Amino acid sequence: MTPPTLLDDNKHASMATALMMSHHALRRDLAHFRAALERLDHARIPALREEWGNYHSALHGHHLAEDTRMFPGLLAQHAKLAPVVDKLAADHRRIDPLLDRADRAFAELPETAATLAVLAQLAELLDPHLALEEAEIVPLLRDAREFPPPTSEAEAAMYADGFAWSSHGIAEDVLERVYAMLPPIMAPLIAPARAKFQARRDQVWGPVAATQSRTPVPGR
Repeated sequence: MTPPTLLDDNKHASMATALMMSHHALRRDLAHFRAALERLDHARIPALREEWGNYHSALHGHHLAEDTRMFPGLLAQHAKLAPVVDKLAADHRRIDPLLDRADRAFAELPETAATLAVLAQLAELLDPHLALEEAEIVPLLRDAREFPPPTSEAEAAMYADGFAWSSHGIAEDVLERVYAMLPPIMAPLIAPARAKFQARRDQVWGPVAATQSRTPVPGR
């Protein structure tokens, strides 16, 4: 299946773009974890454990936001979407136990067999799950071209950190369109957040070349 482009046919960014950027980051980092474990550098084990905690929180939070905010809103406008939402919500319930198993497996490093096994299961479930969202949910978000304004400076900083995480590996001309749709309060926060995230990545993964992705699939 050909993945959708992050921008629409008219080169507009939207909430669909923001959703797909998070998908890109989830795929990107899961691949990085698997590669790092296959050639484990024992000196990076504490950083890998901490980064796994970040990943667990990001993926669980992504699903929680969909289940409690995005999906109910979409169902109110598109009742025929119910079977798709039911499937996606069921996937969320299957993914959560895998995240908990991975927590325990990362605690067992430098033994990697259990960690690699659970991450392989997670990838097997997550890949079609994200593809289904991209096929069925993304088209319904293309016209939403304004990011909701943060309610506080703390929330703005949290959003900036989230965009720093999801921006890494995305083509810069795409990011220009994305950042242009963000509320003004976030504009001065993005560059420092991206610099902080880059330092975090360097500590966890070491030198890893960034892609210039134009779809939610890294490198494409």
